[in-house]
Order: sequence, then C-alpha cells, then structure tokens
Amino acid sequence: MTMSLLLASVAVALALVMLLSLYRVVSGPSIFDRLTGLGLIGSKMIVLLLVLGAWSERVDLYVDIALSYGLISFVGTLVMAKYFEATGGPAGGSR
Repeated sequence: MTMSLLLASVAVALALVMLLSLYRVVSGPSIFDRLTGLGLIGSKMIVLLLVLGAWSERVDLYVDIALSYGLISFVGTLVMAKYFEATGGPAGGSR
C-alpha cells in the first residue's frame, strides 16, 4: 500500500510541475521559451507514463507508449522550431 501511495504522490507532483511548464508555454516572452516549455511537458509526460505503468503494474505496456510519445514529441518540436525559424515567428512575420 505504501508503494502505491508513493507512486500516486509522484504522479500528482509531476502533474503540478507540468502545469508550471504550461504557464511557460502560454505566457512565454518568445517562441523559443514556448518551445522549451513544450519540451519540458513532453519530458515530464514520459516520466508520468512510466510512473503510471509502475502504479498499474503494466510497465511493459507503458514503456512502449512512453517511447512512442517521446519520439512524436521530439519530431514535433523539431518541425515547429524549423517552421518558426523559416517564417520568423508564429504570426508569420518577417525577421
């Protein structure tokens, strides 16, 4: 029972830290701060998936999901960074 309580508290703590990263995404002064916040959320989501896998005792399933999510998050961040670098910002303005 104590391990279950520990994993639940870690999951809640990760969710709260993800909310702080979401604040950076929403109110970031530059687009690169927002991309960094998205990367942080992606990293924390991978750890949260692994914690949930340990909590439900199905780590093998959650590891596959976490790896897939990490790959998609990484590629998505690269695509957004290249797009914003080419267009000069999220509004498509000039540099």
